[in-house]
Amino acid sequence: MKIDLHVHSTASDGKFSPKELIDQAISIKMKAIAITDHDSIDGLKEAIDYSKGRKIEFVPGVEFSANPRGLAKEIHIVGLFIDYSHEAITKLLVRQEESRVNTCKKMIEKLNELGYKITYEEAKNEAKREKFGKPIIASILLKKYNFKDRKQVFDELLGTNGKAFFMYESSSMKEIINAIHISGGIAILAHPAYLLQNADIVIDKFVNLRGDGLEVDCAYNSFEEEAPSLRKKFKKIAKEKSLIVSGGTDFHNLEISPNIGSFGVTEKEFQKIKVFLKK
Repeated sequence: MKIDLHVHSTASDGKFSPKELIDQAISIKMKAIAITDHDSIDGLKEAIDYSKGRKIEFVPGVEFSANPRGLAKEIHIVGLFIDYSHEAITKLLVRQEESRVNTCKKMIEKLNELGYKITYEEAKNEAKREKFGKPIIASILLKKYNFKDRKQVFDELLGTNGKAFFMYESSSMKEIINAIHISGGIAILAHPAYLLQNADIVIDKFVNLRGDGLEVDCAYNSFEEEAPSLRKKFKKIAKEKSLIVSGGTDFHNLEISPNIGSFGVTEKEFQKIKVFLKK
């Protein structure tokens, strides 16, 4: 059982509430868990309050989308052990939310042009919250149209090469890393294999901008038999560049993610992160 440092709740696009995730983690005897919602800290107070007095350590986190600056794939940076109420975080999140809303609206407009009838209000209702992303739009399309699965929706419409894709106009890597550091947290480059051929370029830039760590033990479902060699590759890179090792399932729900604790960090690796924080 690993310590899962990359989990999503209903505060962004996950299926389970912060309380439910903590209960699940306790039930499988996980020592610690981080909730890292997409550009959202809305679930952290609930999680912090609920975890008090229970047999688990809760790590407040967030997953920021960073502007890829000409690269084909979005860059995701996880902030761990953040002071989520710090002005550096809250101000950045306001900007991120504005960008996310505008991007989703553009995607929905394009889908309408392509003949897919979906509205912004419909997506908000599906999400049961103001904040949502592409997975919610994909869920509506799966219900209303004849798609085989979520992968087909992303391949044809919402993914990087999809007909309705728009790049999220987010903050820069530098702005995000700085905000995480100012709030007392550590900055982790998330699931680097998804950056494909650009991974080495992004990692070098991340290091130059004083990024702290790299996710190593990740699910990488879409890579299938390649996944073990990718984990090995990024573990080697982390060691070579003196980066903290992090990891997690990127859990959203059991339909598209492995269960929490399937991937992450060992207790020894977790203690190394905590030692690093004290420097």
